[in-house]
Amino acid sequence: MARNSNKRRAVLLALAAGAIVAAGVAGCAPTATDQSAPPTATLQTTPGSSVPSVVLTQLGKQRIGLETAPVGTGPGGRATFPYSALLYEPNGTPAVYVPTGRLTFLRHYVKVAAIRGNTVVVASGVTPGQRVVTSGAEELLGVQNGVGEET
Repeated sequence: MARNSNKRRAVLLALAAGAIVAAGVAGCAPTATDQSAPPTATLQTTPGSSVPSVVLTQLGKQRIGLETAPVGTGPGGRATFPYSALLYEPNGTPAVYVPTGRLTFLRHYVKVAAIRGNTVVVASGVTPGQRVVTSGAEELLGVQNGVGEET
């Protein structure tokens, strides 16, 4: 009799564990509303450029904590910006993102002349008076390069 009781207990525990696992997996599955939600970032053709722009929704901007800073003027009149704006493409090409509209950002390749502490001095790619993305640029690059599904 004790043997049957132990078998029943083992079967019940196995069923309970299976139910818990099934409930956990079901909770991770995408729902219909997850699949129909609009993307928080898209790529848009940029007139006059072979590089598409990244267009964020307001939610996308909030999620990545997007911030920008002005491009300044350094020694010799060269453009400068915060080091946090500098990105590197997988092939090593340095780049920054420049806002071109309210929630639209275009990648600019830059030629780095020097890095002095937290300041990048460039020979080309941006000009003083423009703005560069200093927080959230990695996510823009990910959207641009097709890394991940959404911002």
